[in-house]
Parts: sequence; C-alpha cells; structure tokens
Amino acid sequence: MRKITILLISILVMVSCSANTGRNGSHEVTKPEDLEGCTAGCIAGSLVDLNFEELCPGAIKQVYNNSVDLLTALDNGRVQFTVEDTILVLGIDPNLHPIEPLCRVPDIDGDIAAAFRKSDAALCARFNEFLAGIKADGTYGAMRDRWISDKYTVSEMPEIETFTEGQPLVVGTMVQIPCFFIKNGEWVGFEAELMKRFAAYLHRPLEVEAYDFSALMASLKTGVINVWCSFITVNEERSKEVLFSDPYYFSPVMVFRKATASQAADIPFYKKVSNSFNNNILVEDRWKMLLDGLWETIVISFFSLLFGSLLGALICLLRMSGNRFLSNFAKVYVEILRGVPMLVLLMVMFYLVLSSTGLSGRWVAVISFAINFSAYACEIFRTGIGAIDKGQTEAGLAMGFTRVGTFFNFIVPQALKNILPVFKNEAVSLIKGTSIVGYVAIQDLTKTSDMIRARTFDPFFPLIIISIIYFFLAWLFGKALDRISKKIA
Repeated sequence: MRKITILLISILVMVSCSANTGRNGSHEVTKPEDLEGCTAGCIAGSLVDLNFEELCPGAIKQVYNNSVDLLTALDNGRVQFTVEDTILVLGIDPNLHPIEPLCRVPDIDGDIAAAFRKSDAALCARFNEFLAGIKADGTYGAMRDRWISDKYTVSEMPEIETFTEGQPLVVGTMVQIPCFFIKNGEWVGFEAELMKRFAAYLHRPLEVEAYDFSALMASLKTGVINVWCSFITVNEERSKEVLFSDPYYFSPVMVFRKATASQAADIPFYKKVSNSFNNNILVEDRWKMLLDGLWETIVISFFSLLFGSLLGALICLLRMSGNRFLSNFAKVYVEILRGVPMLVLLMVMFYLVLSSTGLSGRWVAVISFAINFSAYACEIFRTGIGAIDKGQTEAGLAMGFTRVGTFFNFIVPQALKNILPVFKNEAVSLIKGTSIVGYVAIQDLTKTSDMIRARTFDPFFPLIIISIIYFFLAWLFGKALDRISKKIA
C-alpha cells in the first residue's frame, strides 16, 4: 500500500508540474475580425458571456465557472484569449497582456454595484447612505488605495468593529483577488472590506457565502443571501431582476492574451514540489482550511449514509409490502430519484424546497444526498433479501420464531453477505459525489481547494492534494466494510 501511495503521489505531482508549461498560440490579432476561428474564454453568466458573439465575432466560446479556471485554460493553451474585467485579471497573472487596439471593450464597460432583492429596497437604501458616507469622509478612497493599485499588492485588512448579535447580513460573492479572498482564515479584499464596514454600519453580524457566478442570481432571488457583491456590472437586463445600489466602482473590460513566456529557470523537480507544497499548504496556514473542508466532507458523508440507509430500508419495506399502493409508491420514488442528477436535486432542494426552512447548507446537503442514496440503498437491500431462499423464512417460523424474529435472525445475516459489496460501491460513490456541495456555498474539501487556488493561482497542486485525500477516504471506508464482511462470513 505504501508503494502504491508513493507512486500515486509522484505521478500526480509530475502531472501538476509539467502542466504549468503553457501552449500558447501565436495568432496575430489587431481587429475584431481577427478573432474568427480563435478560442476565447469567459465566465458563465457574465456580460461577456451574454454578448460574446458581438464582442468576439467568429470566435469559439468556452465558458468557465470562475476566473481561476478561465486563466488556467489560457495558461495551458485551451483558450487563446480571454475577455475579463481588468481589475480581476491584472492582479492574478502579470504575464497576461491586453491586446492593442482591442484592449477596451466599451460596449460592456460599466458601473459595479451591489445587488439586492426587489423586496429589499430599504436595505438597498441603507447601503446607498452608507456608501455616500464613506465616500464623503475619505474611507472609500483609502479602501481603493489599499486594495486597487497599479501593483495589485495584497494588503492587510484594517480593524473593523464586528457584531455577534442580531440577524446576520448574508453576502454572496465569488472568490477573486483583489475583491473577495481568504488570507489567514479571514475574508479580505476591496469588496470584503466594503461589506464588513456595511455590516458594522447596520450593527449586524456578517456571513459570507462563496458561490460560482452562475449560482449567485438564484441565491439572491430565493433569499439565501441578502446581498450579491461579486464585482457585478450593472445592465438593463439584470436591473429587471434585481435592485442595484449606487455604483462603487467603474470597470473597464479588456481582451487579454498570454504573453510569450521567457525561458524559465531549470528548477529541480523536488524543488517544484517543495515550493508548491509550501505555497498551497503551509503559507497562511492553508492546511487548516483543508482540515475544515475535510471535516465538512466527513460530516456530510457520514450523516448522508446513515439517514440514507435508514430511509432506504423503509422504502425497501414499502417496496416489498403486499399493499399495491405502497409498493407502487416506493417503485415510483426509486425510479424518479435514480433518474434525477444529484447536482440538480441538490440545487432544487437548496434554492426551492428547503430555502425557507433556515437550514444550513450542510444539512440541506445531507438531506439531499440521503434522499438520493435511499433510492439505491432500497434496491440493494431488496435484491439482497430477495436472493435468500423462502425456505429460510419457513424454517424460522417452524422453529417458533415470529416473522420479525425470523427476518432479523435468519434473513438479515445471510442477506448482508450479498448486500455489503454492492453497498460499499454506492457508499464510496456518495463520498466522492459530495464534491459538488460547493455549488451551494458549502466549504467542503473540493470548495476549499478552489478557494486556495483562487488565492495562490496554482491550478493543479490543491486538486492533487484533495484527490489523494478523497482516495484515502474511499480506501479506508472500503477496508472497514471489507472487515465487516469477513466477520459476517
């Protein structure tokens, strides 16, 4: 096992280090028509995405969920150009150069503002009052100097009064420098400071939820968050759906390409691994973020398996009952749940079914995964029990046992031998499947790695680390069930 682990880590790390060598095209672009046939990337749901054909005529569009994935694609040659807000790009990669004379995309340059629900006009008005106040007293200017400068340096968050009582102000955002990102376990950045000051102005606690851009509109409209603050550009179409505050920034949008890379120094392999480990794990105690994400993954997986197994047993009981209505109900339940993608079920539960219950994202995820797993568990239990000869039940009854006693003393021990191998496979799939909970702002293992990537802009090493962690989680769980199987046998 040790040799396998070392081999696995070595292969994955070599892939990580070698993947940093980009494949950048040399296509010359001097006018919009030159983009024809090129591959250009954009963020899903952004104004660039919505106006792509007009901005990049003839180009092939590739859509990404966040800036890190987009710029990674640009770095490794999957896309040749990207169109993005200048402030979000130059702070990420100094090797990205604006294309002249196409650098400006004035059609979608626009004001940046916070978004509120239409029904939260009073909260929006308070934000406008707050914004006018910090602009008048010089606080806003100091914030811009602190976070948005020519060098785009990572500054320190100033001391801001915090409150622990009262209804939290829940802010939805994306992880992106220099607006909202985590440093030393704390949300920092231009918009982070803006929202912290606004929460202090309201005398309310602040809660920050990180989403992909495409999920933020749904989160706001369903009331999961109170404010959408992720460097969002105001336009007429969005204004029909949400209430925008007064603008707090103006965003120029540019077309960027990867600069021709200079000859990199020949760094030894072990040094590359050491640097990646230090930057992604040790600096700013990022290993603590991974531990928190691991704990979230374990909690969601454990309770989903527990409740899903219990619910699956109940559905199995209905499925095998002599009552036609109950049996058909269970059959339809299983067919529906097995036919609905887990991500779709999770988002429907989070944004629609359970949005008004006040449940945290963790428990919404547990309920969603438990419901999904119960459909598979039901069929696993039914198949395992059905494989036992009916003569076993008759023998138990003949010996004086009740039907319930016969079931638990004779049928269950034999059925477990058939159930556990298949149950193990489904359980491992559930553990790995929890990696999607980041779509509903749960900071599990996968979401934590995304947040680290957004901070370090190392697109591969954090993914390699969590791949290894997921491997060991699945392996340990499988070994535990194997030992149980041997004891039963």
